[in-house]
Amino acid sequence: MKISVIIPTFNSAKTVEDTIKSIISQNWPDIQVIIQDGGSTDGTKDIVDRYPVAMFGWDATPDNGIYDAMNKGINRATGEVVAILNSDDVWLPGTLKRVAEVFSRNPDVGIVSGSIEVWEDLPNGARVVLKSSLLHLRTGMTIQHPATFVRRNVYERVGLFNTCYRIGADYDFVLRCLEANIPCIILNDILVRMRAGGKGGSTFNFDDWTIRRSHKLSSVINETCICANSFAQYLTRQVVLKIFGRKILSALRGCLWNRRIYR
Repeated sequence: MKISVIIPTFNSAKTVEDTIKSIISQNWPDIQVIIQDGGSTDGTKDIVDRYPVAMFGWDATPDNGIYDAMNKGINRATGEVVAILNSDDVWLPGTLKRVAEVFSRNPDVGIVSGSIEVWEDLPNGARVVLKSSLLHLRTGMTIQHPATFVRRNVYERVGLFNTCYRIGADYDFVLRCLEANIPCIILNDILVRMRAGGKGGSTFNFDDWTIRRSHKLSSVINETCICANSFAQYLTRQVVLKIFGRKILSALRGCLWNRRIYR
Protein backbone atom coordinates (compact mmCIF):
# COMPACT_ATOMS: atom_id res chain seq x y z
CA MET A 1 0.00 0.00 0.00
CA LYS A 2 1.45 3.34 -1.05
CA ILE A 3 1.07 6.12 1.52
CA SER A 4 1.56 9.81 0.80
CA VAL A 5 2.42 12.12 3.68
CA ILE A 6 2.09 15.88 3.30
CA ILE A 7 4.15 18.18 5.51
CA PRO A 8 3.16 21.86 5.23
CA THR A 9 6.16 23.97 6.20
CA PHE A 10 6.92 27.62 6.74
CA ASN A 11 10.09 28.59 8.61
CA SER A 12 10.13 25.15 10.25
CA ALA A 13 13.91 24.73 10.56
CA LYS A 14 13.77 24.09 14.31
CA THR A 15 11.41 21.12 14.13
CA VAL A 16 11.05 19.68 10.62
CA GLU A 17 14.05 17.36 10.92
CA ASP A 18 12.41 15.45 13.77
CA THR A 19 9.28 15.14 11.63
CA ILE A 20 11.20 13.75 8.65
CA LYS A 21 13.18 11.33 10.82
CA SER A 22 9.96 9.96 12.32
CA ILE A 23 8.71 9.23 8.79
CA ILE A 24 11.92 7.56 7.64
CA SER A 25 12.09 5.44 10.79
CA GLN A 26 8.76 3.83 9.85
CA ASN A 27 10.73 1.85 7.24
CA TRP A 28 7.66 1.81 5.02
CA PRO A 29 8.53 0.35 1.60
CA ASP A 30 6.24 2.55 -0.50
CA ILE A 31 5.97 6.11 0.76
CA GLN A 32 5.74 9.51 -0.89
CA VAL A 33 6.92 12.46 1.20
CA ILE A 34 5.52 15.81 0.06
CA ILE A 35 7.04 18.95 1.57
CA GLN A 36 4.73 21.84 0.71
CA ASP A 37 6.60 24.98 1.71
CA GLY A 38 5.12 28.45 1.82
CA GLY A 39 8.39 30.28 1.17
CA SER A 40 10.60 29.64 4.20
CA THR A 41 13.60 31.91 4.76
CA ASP A 42 15.08 30.26 7.87
CA GLY A 43 17.00 27.34 6.35
CA THR A 44 14.11 24.85 6.23
CA LYS A 45 15.14 23.82 2.70
CA ASP A 46 18.74 23.21 3.81
CA ILE A 47 17.50 20.71 6.39
CA VAL A 48 15.10 19.00 3.99
CA ASP A 49 17.93 18.74 1.47
CA ARG A 50 19.75 16.31 3.80
CA TYR A 51 17.04 13.71 3.19
CA PRO A 52 16.59 12.70 -0.49
CA VAL A 53 13.17 11.10 0.05
CA ALA A 54 11.91 14.41 1.42
CA MET A 55 13.76 16.68 -0.99
CA PHE A 56 12.30 14.76 -3.94
CA GLY A 57 8.85 15.94 -2.81
CA TRP A 58 9.88 19.54 -2.06
CA ASP A 59 7.77 22.34 -3.53
CA ALA A 60 8.06 25.97 -2.48
CA THR A 61 5.26 28.14 -3.82
CA PRO A 62 3.33 30.95 -2.13
CA ASP A 63 0.10 29.82 -0.53
CA ASN A 64 -2.93 31.32 1.15
CA GLY A 65 -2.46 29.61 4.50
CA ILE A 66 -1.94 26.13 5.86
CA TYR A 67 -5.06 24.60 4.30
CA ASP A 68 -4.14 25.91 0.88
CA ALA A 69 -0.74 24.22 1.35
CA MET A 70 -2.48 20.99 2.35
CA ASN A 71 -4.67 21.17 -0.75
CA LYS A 72 -1.63 21.68 -2.96
CA GLY A 73 -0.05 18.62 -1.36
CA ILE A 74 -3.17 16.50 -1.80
CA ASN A 75 -3.26 17.40 -5.48
CA ARG A 76 0.32 16.09 -5.78
CA ALA A 77 -0.33 12.91 -3.80
CA THR A 78 -0.20 9.56 -5.62
CA GLY A 79 -0.64 7.20 -2.67
CA GLU A 80 -3.77 5.22 -1.95
CA VAL A 81 -3.79 6.70 1.55
CA VAL A 82 -2.95 10.33 2.40
CA ALA A 83 -1.65 11.59 5.74
CA ILE A 84 -1.00 15.18 6.81
CA LEU A 85 1.70 15.68 9.41
CA ASN A 86 2.52 19.10 10.81
CA SER A 87 6.15 20.15 10.64
CA ASP A 88 6.48 20.12 14.44
CA ASP A 89 4.77 16.74 15.01
CA VAL A 90 6.19 13.22 14.79
CA TRP A 91 4.84 9.76 14.05
CA LEU A 92 5.39 7.23 16.78
CA PRO A 93 7.11 3.91 15.88
CA GLY A 94 4.84 1.46 14.06
CA THR A 95 2.23 4.05 13.08
CA LEU A 96 2.17 3.24 9.36
CA LYS A 97 2.16 -0.51 9.93
CA ARG A 98 -0.83 -0.22 12.26
CA VAL A 99 -2.81 2.09 9.98
CA ALA A 100 -2.08 0.08 6.81
CA GLU A 101 -3.26 -3.12 8.52
CA VAL A 102 -6.58 -1.47 9.34
CA PHE A 103 -7.09 -0.16 5.82
CA SER A 104 -6.13 -3.52 4.30
CA ARG A 105 -8.60 -5.43 6.47
CA ASN A 106 -11.35 -2.88 5.80
CA PRO A 107 -11.31 -1.97 2.09
CA ASP A 108 -14.53 0.07 2.38
CA VAL A 109 -13.19 2.31 5.16
CA GLY A 110 -12.20 5.79 4.03
CA ILE A 111 -10.78 7.27 7.23
CA VAL A 112 -8.70 5.88 10.07
CA SER A 113 -7.96 8.11 13.04
CA GLY A 114 -6.07 7.50 16.27
CA SER A 115 -4.94 9.31 19.40
CA ILE A 116 -2.27 11.93 19.89
CA GLU A 117 0.05 12.75 22.76
CA VAL A 118 0.19 16.50 23.23
CA TRP A 119 3.08 17.96 25.18
CA GLU A 120 4.47 21.34 26.04
CA ASP A 121 8.10 21.83 25.12
CA LEU A 122 8.92 23.02 28.65
CA PRO A 123 10.55 21.48 31.73
CA ASN A 124 7.73 19.62 33.51
CA GLY A 125 5.34 20.84 30.80
CA ALA A 126 1.78 19.53 30.61
CA ARG A 127 1.15 16.28 28.74
CA VAL A 128 -2.06 14.56 27.80
CA VAL A 129 -3.29 11.85 25.44
CA LEU A 130 -6.26 12.98 23.36
CA LYS A 131 -8.42 10.42 21.61
CA SER A 132 -10.34 10.87 18.41
CA SER A 133 -14.09 10.76 18.88
CA LEU A 134 -17.14 10.87 16.63
CA LEU A 135 -19.48 11.34 19.58
CA HIS A 136 -18.70 14.96 20.42
CA LEU A 137 -18.36 16.58 17.01
CA ARG A 138 -21.37 18.75 17.74
CA THR A 139 -19.24 20.75 20.16
CA GLY A 140 -16.02 20.99 18.14
CA MET A 141 -13.29 19.14 16.29
CA THR A 142 -12.81 15.91 18.23
CA ILE A 143 -11.07 13.98 15.47
CA GLN A 144 -7.32 14.34 16.02
CA HIS A 145 -6.31 15.53 12.58
CA PRO A 146 -2.54 14.85 12.84
CA ALA A 147 -3.39 11.20 13.58
CA THR A 148 -5.94 10.90 10.77
CA PHE A 149 -5.33 8.99 7.53
CA VAL A 150 -7.65 9.34 4.53
CA ARG A 151 -7.99 7.35 1.33
CA ARG A 152 -7.20 9.63 -1.59
CA ASN A 153 -10.51 8.81 -3.27
CA VAL A 154 -12.31 10.37 -0.28
CA TYR A 155 -10.89 13.77 -1.25
CA GLU A 156 -12.03 13.13 -4.80
CA ARG A 157 -15.53 12.39 -3.54
CA VAL A 158 -15.93 14.97 -0.77
CA GLY A 159 -13.59 17.71 -1.93
CA LEU A 160 -10.53 19.40 -0.45
CA PHE A 161 -10.25 21.73 2.53
CA ASN A 162 -12.29 24.91 2.45
CA THR A 163 -9.68 27.68 2.57
CA CYS A 164 -12.28 30.20 3.74
CA TYR A 165 -11.60 28.82 7.22
CA ARG A 166 -8.37 29.93 8.88
CA ILE A 167 -8.08 27.17 11.51
CA GLY A 168 -11.24 25.08 11.19
CA ALA A 169 -11.18 23.57 7.70
CA ASP A 170 -10.27 20.12 9.04
CA TYR A 171 -13.40 20.23 11.24
CA ASP A 172 -15.53 21.16 8.22
CA PHE A 173 -13.90 18.37 6.18
CA VAL A 174 -14.69 15.71 8.78
CA LEU A 175 -18.30 16.84 8.99
CA ARG A 176 -18.61 16.69 5.20
CA CYS A 177 -17.23 13.16 5.27
CA LEU A 178 -19.82 12.08 7.85
CA GLU A 179 -22.60 13.69 5.82
CA ALA A 180 -21.34 11.73 2.79
CA ASN A 181 -21.41 8.51 4.88
CA ILE A 182 -17.68 7.87 4.55
CA PRO A 183 -16.90 4.85 6.80
CA CYS A 184 -14.48 5.72 9.58
CA ILE A 185 -12.58 3.65 12.13
CA ILE A 186 -11.34 5.15 15.41
CA LEU A 187 -8.26 3.59 17.01
CA ASN A 188 -7.14 3.86 20.61
CA ASP A 189 -3.50 3.67 19.49
CA ILE A 190 -1.35 6.76 20.03
CA LEU A 191 -0.03 7.51 16.55
CA VAL A 192 1.40 11.03 16.83
CA ARG A 193 3.31 13.13 19.35
CA MET A 194 2.34 16.77 18.96
CA ARG A 195 3.78 19.96 20.43
CA ALA A 196 1.26 22.22 22.12
CA GLY A 197 0.65 25.65 20.72
CA GLY A 198 -0.17 24.88 17.08
CA LYS A 199 -2.94 26.31 14.96
CA GLY A 200 -5.62 24.81 17.21
CA GLY A 201 -4.03 26.06 20.42
CA SER A 202 -6.55 28.82 21.03
CA THR A 203 -9.84 27.94 22.67
CA PHE A 204 -11.56 30.92 21.07
CA ASN A 205 -12.18 31.10 17.34
CA PHE A 206 -15.10 31.92 15.13
CA ASP A 207 -14.40 29.16 12.62
CA ASP A 208 -16.00 26.50 14.82
CA TRP A 209 -19.05 28.72 15.33
CA THR A 210 -19.44 29.26 11.59
CA ILE A 211 -18.93 25.58 10.79
CA ARG A 212 -21.42 24.33 13.38
CA ARG A 213 -23.99 26.81 12.10
CA SER A 214 -23.36 25.92 8.43
CA HIS A 215 -23.82 22.22 9.22
CA LYS A 216 -26.87 22.97 11.42
CA LEU A 217 -25.37 21.28 14.46
CA SER A 218 -26.66 23.67 17.11
CA SER A 219 -28.96 26.60 17.78
CA VAL A 220 -28.01 30.26 17.96
CA ILE A 221 -28.57 30.25 21.72
CA ASN A 222 -26.33 27.24 22.22
CA GLU A 223 -23.65 28.77 20.00
CA THR A 224 -23.77 31.99 22.00
CA CYS A 225 -23.15 30.04 25.21
CA ILE A 226 -20.29 28.07 23.62
CA CYS A 227 -18.62 31.22 22.30
CA ALA A 228 -19.01 33.02 25.64
CA ASN A 229 -17.45 30.09 27.48
CA SER A 230 -14.59 29.82 24.98
CA PHE A 231 -13.92 33.54 25.14
CA ALA A 232 -13.87 33.41 28.95
CA GLN A 233 -11.29 30.60 28.80
CA TYR A 234 -9.23 32.60 26.33
CA LEU A 235 -9.22 35.69 28.57
CA THR A 236 -8.36 33.56 31.60
CA ARG A 237 -5.34 32.12 29.82
CA GLN A 238 -4.11 35.56 28.81
CA VAL A 239 -4.50 36.94 32.35
CA VAL A 240 -2.77 33.94 33.92
CA LEU A 241 0.09 34.19 31.41
CA LYS A 242 0.57 37.89 32.02
CA ILE A 243 0.38 37.78 35.84
CA PHE A 244 1.77 34.36 36.79
CA GLY A 245 3.85 33.31 33.79
CA ARG A 246 4.10 30.20 31.63
CA LYS A 247 4.67 27.72 34.47
CA ILE A 248 1.29 28.42 36.10
CA LEU A 249 -0.37 28.60 32.68
CA SER A 250 1.08 25.16 31.96
CA ALA A 251 -0.47 23.77 35.16
CA LEU A 252 -3.82 25.34 34.24
CA ARG A 253 -3.60 23.94 30.72
CA GLY A 254 -2.90 20.47 32.12
CA CYS A 255 -6.04 20.68 34.29
CA LEU A 256 -8.17 21.74 31.33
CA TRP A 257 -6.75 18.98 29.13
CA ASN A 258 -7.48 16.35 31.74
CA ARG A 259 -11.12 17.48 31.96
CA ARG A 260 -11.76 16.86 28.28
CA ILE A 261 -14.43 14.19 27.96
CA TYR A 262 -12.92 12.59 24.87
CA ARG A 263 -9.52 11.81 26.39
